[in-house]
Amino acid sequence: MKTAADRLRELRIKKGYANASDAARAFGWNENTYKSHENGVRGVKQEAARKYAAAFGSTPAFILGMGNGADSPIINPVTNVPLVARASAGAFREDEGLEIEGILVPAVPRADVPAGVQYAVVIDGESVNRKIPDGAFAICAPFDKYPGGPKHGQLVHVVRERAGLHEHTIKELHYTRDGMVLMPCSTDPRYQEAVVLSSAEDDTTVRIHGVVIGAYRPF
Repeated sequence: MKTAADRLRELRIKKGYANASDAARAFGWNENTYKSHENGVRGVKQEAARKYAAAFGSTPAFILGMGNGADSPIINPVTNVPLVARASAGAFREDEGLEIEGILVPAVPRADVPAGVQYAVVIDGESVNRKIPDGAFAICAPFDKYPGGPKHGQLVHVVRERAGLHEHTIKELHYTRDGMVLMPCSTDPRYQEAVVLSSAEDDTTVRIHGVVIGAYRPF
């Protein structure tokens, strides 16, 4: 009889990941934890099953071998990407990964940016409402994985760090004589500050973490 570990391995192979390390890196999971689930050293709990099912396009019922759907491995051929942050301009938080139950964030099909490196940021508020509405998801490629680098006018995922806390926001990248400037993309008067990367405050660091390559808004 198949175990949860066997079913995880089956899903990972069907999704095209050669080994457990590749799958863990692709979805931003702790590699040792995922390996221990796939090799059966640790049991798979329901919360972990939901996370793995979302990534592999399956169901928790299949992974756990219980209830309806226990015999149907793949219900969604679309690869889903990890949700890593909440973009809320002006809000500094501990930089912890996010998981929102029931929300699947699909990767953007692109030959030059594989799904395995993509990630999602959920938009919280009106800070980028000219392009992406509140509650939608920005699908991003890491800055160092985006071919050719971001172009003038593209949206980028920006991280500002202050005293160990992080602010995630989406800005429009402009190239000027003063260097790269991060421009607001909102109708809200609270979010009209432009950020010059070269002139960060002494106690604050600013970096472009990723380039927005698409958006997703669930019904």
